[in-house]
Amino acid sequence: MKIRNSLICRFSVFLAFIFLIFVAGCEKENKEILIGKWKYVKHYSVMGGENYLKLENQLIDEYTKDYIRSRYDYSGNEISKCSYSATNSEITLFGENLNGTKWNLKYEYRFLKDTLRLRINQGEYNDDFFIRVE
Repeated sequence: MKIRNSLICRFSVFLAFIFLIFVAGCEKENKEILIGKWKYVKHYSVMGGENYLKLENQLIDEYTKDYIRSRYDYSGNEISKCSYSATNSEITLFGENLNGTKWNLKYEYRFLKDTLRLRINQGEYNDDFFIRVE
């Protein structure tokens, strides 16, 4: 009986180890897929419904390996830049205003096929949808 319990315990530890490797690998892979340029094409809110953006409102967000998020207008002009951090399910944008005030915004994110969905949840949620352009 002791041998059987020992084998079950060892097998359980082995499975837990494999699971940890799998989870750690998935998190790194998910964050790396965020890197690139994404075009903001649609907004959804509970109160306002689904709205596709006109060309002049389609911003481009670029996430780099250096943890910088740059935002460009539809003509390609950079309009803002900040730092970001990402987990497997959340992006935090942060920076400092010219007056020294520090700020941060947290978004849940998820990939839906070739689309990046950012969700900000402040009681009611709003979703912003981006498609990869690079």
